[in-house]
Amino acid sequence: MPKLLSFVFLMCFFTNLHAQVSKTDSLIGILQHAQEDTNKVHLYWKTGASIIYQDPQKAIPYFKQGTILATRLGFVAGMEKCLNATSLAFSVNAKYDSALIYINYAIPHAIKAGNIRRLALAYLNRADVYTNLNDFPAALKDCDMAILYAEKAKNNDALGRIYSIMNSIYSGLKQYPEAFAAIDKSDRYFNLSGSRQMVAMNYSERGELLVKLGEPAKALHYFKDAIAIADSLEDVENLAAYYNGISEVYFNLKNYAEATSAANMSLQYAKQTGNTRQEAGIYESLSNIESAKNNFPKAIEYGIKAFTMLREEKDLEREMLSATSLADVFSKAGDNKHAFYYLKISRKLNDSLVKQQFTIETANLQTIFAVKQKDKEIELLNKDKELQQQKLQKQRLLMLGVLLLIVLGLTGAWLLFNRNKLRSRMKELELRNQIAADLHDEVGSSLSSINILSQMVSDKSEAGSPHKSMLAKMSSNARETVDKMSDIVWMIKPGENEGESLKQRMERFLYEMGSAADLQTSLEAEGLELVKLSMHQRKNIYLVFKEAVNNAVKYSATEKIYVSVNIENGNLNLIVKDEGTGFDIEKTKNGNGLGNMKNRAKEIDGSLVLTSEINSGTTVQLNVHL
Repeated sequence: MPKLLSFVFLMCFFTNLHAQVSKTDSLIGILQHAQEDTNKVHLYWKTGASIIYQDPQKAIPYFKQGTILATRLGFVAGMEKCLNATSLAFSVNAKYDSALIYINYAIPHAIKAGNIRRLALAYLNRADVYTNLNDFPAALKDCDMAILYAEKAKNNDALGRIYSIMNSIYSGLKQYPEAFAAIDKSDRYFNLSGSRQMVAMNYSERGELLVKLGEPAKALHYFKDAIAIADSLEDVENLAAYYNGISEVYFNLKNYAEATSAANMSLQYAKQTGNTRQEAGIYESLSNIESAKNNFPKAIEYGIKAFTMLREEKDLEREMLSATSLADVFSKAGDNKHAFYYLKISRKLNDSLVKQQFTIETANLQTIFAVKQKDKEIELLNKDKELQQQKLQKQRLLMLGVLLLIVLGLTGAWLLFNRNKLRSRMKELELRNQIAADLHDEVGSSLSSINILSQMVSDKSEAGSPHKSMLAKMSSNARETVDKMSDIVWMIKPGENEGESLKQRMERFLYEMGSAADLQTSLEAEGLELVKLSMHQRKNIYLVFKEAVNNAVKYSATEKIYVSVNIENGNLNLIVKDEGTGFDIEKTKNGNGLGNMKNRAKEIDGSLVLTSEINSGTTVQLNVHL
């Protein structure tokens, strides 16, 4: 009997399906009124999933409709999901050739969707199909791919299932040490994921391996452990399988009473799930037990039940094996007439299987021949195309040459434009440097001389002399003009890092103002030194900062001034805050240089917000998009 690994390995993707069976009708009702969108694709999948284990043949049309709609919508993830489910339905129905076709379609869509969890499932599913087809090398390759994606997704449950499939592969190859090693790895991952259902499955797998190795006594406790876990989980599907497994162990130990009891328990659970194939397998086990006890009437009764069920399922291979077993039982019972009858059926079924296999192989050969014929036709067409392409090639080369000349011309024009633009920029920088140098060297030195001379004359003048106050005023004005000119020189002079120079200038100005007025000051400007600013931005940001600090020092009667500059999401935020007396903004709309600050913010496409409360201080906030 082929082993349906898909029943267990994909249950995590069809959780509690038996609980959903009652909802199938309501899902069908929703489907009839659903809009043709991706939600309807999921509805098709859910409807099929709700009945896949009870009637896989009935589930297939829902998956196919989901695939058609997903294809029309270009919904790649939905296509993969429905194709994978269709493959599973065929596996449940033991039609592995069809299952392979659909999973082969599902995998490219899983790759395109880019969901690594689904990719791990798709390769796991195909490995399961190849295992049931006894194509073990292909199954191992897919296990390797499934492990790769499951490890990327950190999916311990999927890794446990993959190694469980590898156990079946190595068991099929009769490489039993490797099979046991695979089960050990599977157990490790299932314990990490907390999947007790799959731990029970591995107990059963160990038991089956020990039966194959002729050590049924050692297998007994593994099946008992599996049954204990499945019973606690109310896992009816697997309880039927585990009781059938322990029945086989007792049969090998020639303990026919216990074997019969376990087989009857297995039959009870199989009837609850409605799994006809499983029921047929259990009846075959009961027939073998009764035959070993020489209770041939009962053995024949169970054998006929198994044969009838398998005939209804149209499972030719198992039907043939069942007919062969019946012929053997009838022969032992001395009923040669019926023995010959079932032997004829067995041979006829065998001929049908051979014919079916021959038909498949013939179809494959015809397909290969058709492909070769098609290849020849394509080759002839390709030759015709080559001749046509040779004729068109000259025209294409000519067009390419023309396009190349156009591209070169446009590139030259662009380079010329950028060269002129660069020259203009260089001239502007040279002019700015020249102006800054002239202001600093000529005007600056003259103003400094005036300041020094006026101080010297003032020092020599008599106290109370009217000239002394005028000279002091002249000295003060000259000093202020020197400071302002220094700012102008800094503003127009190009620099490699405007943000860093701005930060240094702000620190110096704040320190000087704070020291002169005996105030506590602080400046936080993280990241400002990394920012590239234009001359206009640097100038206006600095002047707004300077005006705000001046106002705070002169009018706020504060003891502390805080300044912060931060760069966030491409915006520069400047905040100047004091803890002074504050003022009523409505009554001083145009005072304290507020208009100037707003105009400077506007010049650089920024925004200025002023907030003030009596006895709570004033905050000036400038926001500039860089």
